[in-house]
Amino acid sequence: MIRDTTLAPFSRWTKPFVSEVAAIINLLKDNGYDAVQLAKVTGLQPKNVNAWTARYKNEPDNLSSIPYPCWCFLCALAGKPNIQSNGDVIEVNVRKVLSYFKPTAFRPNDKFLCPTPEQFSNLIDNANYESLTTERLSTVFHWNASNFAHGIENGSLPFLNWSLIVMTIGIDIQKMILKELQGPVALD
Repeated sequence: MIRDTTLAPFSRWTKPFVSEVAAIINLLKDNGYDAVQLAKVTGLQPKNVNAWTARYKNEPDNLSSIPYPCWCFLCALAGKPNIQSNGDVIEVNVRKVLSYFKPTAFRPNDKFLCPTPEQFSNLIDNANYESLTTERLSTVFHWNASNFAHGIENGSLPFLNWSLIVMTIGIDIQKMILKELQGPVALD
């Protein structure tokens, strides 16, 4: 059981227990994604996942050290996207947005090619998309704004950050990343 207070925007977010993070990891594992496969398609390092779920069997109510963006990402992979906005998406013409990027921008981490600064400029800090600014996205996901801007300017944005951005406009990152799910995955 995952508490509703962990499925909230950052300003109201309660850090999950290690057992709650482990519940999502185990849900993904039960559906075909062990630690190695999950690391491959998401870029999440097993050592970090282990730290976020440390001692969950013996001390399930310990608070996890998982950062908010990583928690948003895991929740989306488990069928609960956009917790940062109470499930709402930013309304855009998704087909138009998709046309700005090469198909490799919408693949799992192991096949992902980061968009170029020119491609990012069609979406981020563009007057056509007022809600998709560096400042706003940094605030929503609790990112370091200068690191985020640097990733955009240099075409080196981490896969997790990119996945959360496309999730905010309604793209199903569970389907984008977890191509070999063995069944429907959803948090109860």
